[in-house]
Amino acid sequence: MATPGTPGASTAPSSYTVYYDNLLSTTMYAYKKQLFDNIFKDSAFLAYLRLSDAVQRQNGGERIAMPLMYETNSTVETHSGYSIIDTTPQDGITTAFYEWAEIAGTISISRREERQNAGEGRILSLLEAKVQQAEMSMTEKLNTDLIQGSTGGAAGVEFQQDTADDGNYGLNPLGYFLPEENSTNAGTLSPGTINRATYSWWRHNTASLGAGADGDTFNLNVSTFAGMKVGLRRMYNYCSRGTGGSPNLVVADQLTYETYENALDTNMRYQNTQMADMGFDTIKLRGATCIWDESVPDIHAGSATLTNGTAFFINTKFYKLIIDSETDLTTTPFVTPENQTVRTAKLLFMGQACVSNMRKHGVCFETSLSIVA
Repeated sequence: MATPGTPGASTAPSSYTVYYDNLLSTTMYAYKKQLFDNIFKDSAFLAYLRLSDAVQRQNGGERIAMPLMYETNSTVETHSGYSIIDTTPQDGITTAFYEWAEIAGTISISRREERQNAGEGRILSLLEAKVQQAEMSMTEKLNTDLIQGSTGGAAGVEFQQDTADDGNYGLNPLGYFLPEENSTNAGTLSPGTINRATYSWWRHNTASLGAGADGDTFNLNVSTFAGMKVGLRRMYNYCSRGTGGSPNLVVADQLTYETYENALDTNMRYQNTQMADMGFDTIKLRGATCIWDESVPDIHAGSATLTNGTAFFINTKFYKLIIDSETDLTTTPFVTPENQTVRTAKLLFMGQACVSNMRKHGVCFETSLSIVA
């Protein structure tokens, strides 16, 4: 921080030294909450996760453990008077395990930049610009990794976690949880270390809305606005079956979103008012908020480039973004490397996207992008 010279000292004039390492680190520490807020407000997907309490924190641990139920309790029956109540011990509960993913970036200020922006106020203005740059980059990275991930794998398993240089995987994307195939063709994908090819209760709903018959739940060749409404609403209903509620979020590519929006009557385009207040356009699909994102891939083609439309149906009661409580976009103090005239701080994130009930989610794919009426 700024330190004035000692009053009454024999040397003249008195000095005024600015310790920039301390100044920058203190400023970044004070900015931490605003940094987190800004990143989670700049993406409709991240903003909705936060509004729906799908963003949670965990204090460390080797892995993230998500308890899940795959059977009902068979002792729950009608009872009257002296009838015997079943006391059979119940199983039907297991645990899905997810590995932590880490993302890091740096904010650096060189001595040359310090001298070109001499003075405490100008240095802090420069720091603000660099923080905004880091915010935008981290928002894009989190959003893209959570929605799209890495493309280019084998058929049915294209969308996996982005891989770091050291071989460690990043965040689980939506296509990792909700690929086109949910049975044997997706057997190499085992979210939570549970093989969906082996266990039918660990499978999501899938539907082709094109000419193919690749959907495991249903298929519907959609070529009109009316057909689009039928297909999306049918998937919503399938994901609503059983206990646990209905999807509350639908994430689609831009053209699929626009097609559904155009299919709705003008007076029926209800919005999520909280999202609208944050500047995001949304429409309702039954009880779900429907948003679009440019990172939504073409699940059917296995590509980030759209040939067909895709819409993910998510129930945030069972989809969570778990963040390490000590690495939630944390910034380290500014330090100077031995071989550079640069002050650098690290921006750190550790977390993972986790699902605890696959049957409450779904994906519609192979949707035509040229429906106009």
